[in-house]
Amino acid sequence: MKIIKGPHHTITNDMPLTITIGNFDGIHAGHQQLIERLMLYPDTKHAVMTFDPHPLMTLRKNDIRTLTTTDDKIELLGAYVIDMLLVITFDEAFSTITIGDFIRFLERINVKRVIIGRDARFGYKGEGTVADLEKVFEVVVVDDMLYHHTRVSSSYIKDLIREGDVKTARTLLNRTYAIKGTVVPGNSVGRSLGFPTANIDYGRYVVPKSGVYHVKVRVNGVWHDGVANIGNNPTLNYSSDVRLEVYILDFDRRIYGESLDIAFLGYLRPEMKFPDKDALIRQIESDVESVRKMTM
Repeated sequence: MKIIKGPHHTITNDMPLTITIGNFDGIHAGHQQLIERLMLYPDTKHAVMTFDPHPLMTLRKNDIRTLTTTDDKIELLGAYVIDMLLVITFDEAFSTITIGDFIRFLERINVKRVIIGRDARFGYKGEGTVADLEKVFEVVVVDDMLYHHTRVSSSYIKDLIREGDVKTARTLLNRTYAIKGTVVPGNSVGRSLGFPTANIDYGRYVVPKSGVYHVKVRVNGVWHDGVANIGNNPTLNYSSDVRLEVYILDFDRRIYGESLDIAFLGYLRPEMKFPDKDALIRQIESDVESVRKMTM
């Protein structure tokens, strides 16, 4: 898969393309059916077009949470037989592109066929529609994927994760929801309790609701079982910011500054305030034992 990044006016291509276009946050099951549809057209090369940063980060300029980073998308798309991935810089100039200029851009990069969802929009204020594309290109419209009568979308999956329903999110993603984060120094409270935790800088990822989770943690390519706590630490070391801390079972190496993958397998319990330190330790011991039983 050839990866081409940059502002749209710098992108070039002279091979006929069948392309699917979207932000593709999460590369969920609905996105996957669009990507897989590309393979039905062997008369052209196959391309995916996405955007960096997330369009809402440019348009709203506030704290947008995402299911995937651009690097995540590149990694996930590597599993498909795609000839080209176009990562278009979504800056203020691109956010105001007209319908006509966007279509001329697609013509310039030799797009012959567009595979797209029924409600897809493009151009300034999302004024461009499927009907506009059909005036110029062959357009293949793919119906929405439904799950229990609800449209599968990035927003729906984000809501599930925020509710702690990581198992349904896994179904709609066709994989376990995972984030990449860097281990940052904490206050060593976990170590004082006998359960040293890695404090994770999780960037702009969506994190599940506050509580305790069974997780898998990848360190240097090796997966380990773990227990994650998301919340404000109400018993000891209260934090006004939501923290993500991970205790990795049977692991005693210091990993400050390293990048970890944290995959959320299941919700164990809500975060709670305990009457004292000993009660907190007993509960953590119970959480760890629960995870050990799950892995037997």
